[in-house]
Amino acid sequence: MVTKRALWLLPVLATVIWWAGYAGDANGVWPWRHEMLLLTGLLGLGYMALTLLLALRLPRLEVWCGGLDRMLRFHRHSAMAATLALTSHWLLVEAPKWAVTAGWLTRPVRRAADSGAGTGNGLSLHALGNTLGEWSFYLLIALVVVSLLSLVSYGRFRVIHRLAPLIYLAGWIHALCLLPQIGLLTPVGLGIALLGGAGAVAAVYSLLGLTGQRDRHQGRIVALRTLADSTREFTLQLETPLSHYRPGQFAFFEFDAKEGPHPFTLVRVSPDKRQLVIAVRALGDHTRQLVEAARFDDAVTVTGPYGAFVCPARRGQSLWLGAGIGITPFVAWLEGLVACGERGEGITLIQCAPDLAGAVYHQRLAELCQRTGVRYQLHLDREAGRLDLASLAQNKPAAVWFCGPEGMADALARLLPGGRLHRELFRFR
Repeated sequence: MVTKRALWLLPVLATVIWWAGYAGDANGVWPWRHEMLLLTGLLGLGYMALTLLLALRLPRLEVWCGGLDRMLRFHRHSAMAATLALTSHWLLVEAPKWAVTAGWLTRPVRRAADSGAGTGNGLSLHALGNTLGEWSFYLLIALVVVSLLSLVSYGRFRVIHRLAPLIYLAGWIHALCLLPQIGLLTPVGLGIALLGGAGAVAAVYSLLGLTGQRDRHQGRIVALRTLADSTREFTLQLETPLSHYRPGQFAFFEFDAKEGPHPFTLVRVSPDKRQLVIAVRALGDHTRQLVEAARFDDAVTVTGPYGAFVCPARRGQSLWLGAGIGITPFVAWLEGLVACGERGEGITLIQCAPDLAGAVYHQRLAELCQRTGVRYQLHLDREAGRLDLASLAQNKPAAVWFCGPEGMADALARLLPGGRLHRELFRFR
């Protein structure tokens, strides 16, 4: 809810800034086009700046957004809002030109002051700004299309995604080149300089590779164990301890510099925060390669931990539901309860798996649940059919905590209105 309000707050802020500088003298198509160019440009710049700030994984922003998964979803929504605002801006530039060509409008007489605030050597800041603005817009559209349609592998997408800060900087320079006409000390001019400057700082921070640097740790694989045909457990030893950790959080693990970091839940963390355990299931090209080819003493870079899908302080009568590899946060929760000597009466944990061979950690879960007083149920689809989510919802549990396939989570969200469902949004592109 906080992030939804923020998405609507930015248009209000941009409109207030624009209105504060509006002289009330726009009369006719071309003056209003100029005013709407200012408004849509400021709005697009603001959304782009917000998008870059959200990509920095700043701890305070993560808390404000309710976890990194939600912060990155907010990042995607902000990028889409920026694209819509800048598409409107581009149409305001181009559509009147098309109307003039078609004979529907008459081009206004251009004043000398508008024709090109030059530098005295033939270079026009106005022309430079327009060129940068146009090409940065085209690159942004290409980036958004590649992101939405998943046209390339995650590794290639990560490389392409690095263009975003450069696209933003080109767009901000476009706006700065137009400041001689707008006026630096006008409300819109100050908005471009200050709001755009904040985004420029975020862009440079990202280009320098500083994102997550404080939480970055070097380590190696010290043990490997097969949990199922397509799942292996990795035990990693870090050179430096994690600075903070709560059971249920995840971290980004980079085993291959070309592929980049991928998120995995921390199943277990040693008391000294130097030894980590993760479970990797072969669900894609990268995870399949990890399961098949990872070896003892392979190097890894760990960044994190992140996330707000942690064991609730107030548990009471609640349902914990883990499907497939999504059971791992609940293993971490139970390990945490045992370590702290806490109980979990009133909690039911359901583990969903296709069959017994695919039910990772089921023996450990049964043991942990017995020690903590949590009721444990193992649901095997091939024996009992698909889990009846409607029946679970009819029992009206006070809260349901779910981690698993996105389709199953969406079905639960429809059945459990009123904020009773808590889920991890494990989607990072």
